[in-house]
Amino acid sequence: MNPQSPDTNEAIFNKLQACRWTGRLLTTAALAIGLLAIAAGILVAMANLNLVMPMEQRLLLQTHPELFGQPATNHVASAETKPASTQEQTETRHLLVTFAQGKELFLLVIAVILMGLGTFLTLLLVIFNRRVTLRQVNANLALISRQIKELQDRGQQS
Repeated sequence: MNPQSPDTNEAIFNKLQACRWTGRLLTTAALAIGLLAIAAGILVAMANLNLVMPMEQRLLLQTHPELFGQPATNHVASAETKPASTQEQTETRHLLVTFAQGKELFLLVIAVILMGLGTFLTLLLVIFNRRVTLRQVNANLALISRQIKELQDRGQQS
């Protein structure tokens, strides 16, 4: 056998070991970011369910009570006779709903960004694993090639 073969095998093994650690790190990062994106999506859904929808329902109840089975009133006449404080409350609630929807949109954007980053890391992991596999196959083919050459050399010497 070739005297440099153990050193070559050890170098290949060390390189493969380093690649495995990088692969594990990428896998962990992709999994963590994916789980974070899922949690962000759940948070957006819960915020919508618990914050925005009740505010919208209050606004609709105040402006269109006939939708909720209450007697319909003349909106034009009631708007003119409404006290200013009730109209201010309606505007305040409208602003709160708008503010809550802005927060929800921000969280949705963060979730989409995290999913994109998770997808990017997953693609990097696939590419990285392909490179590691090709290196391992090339190393094994080089080892087989050397062994065949050594066998051919022994066959010519005998």
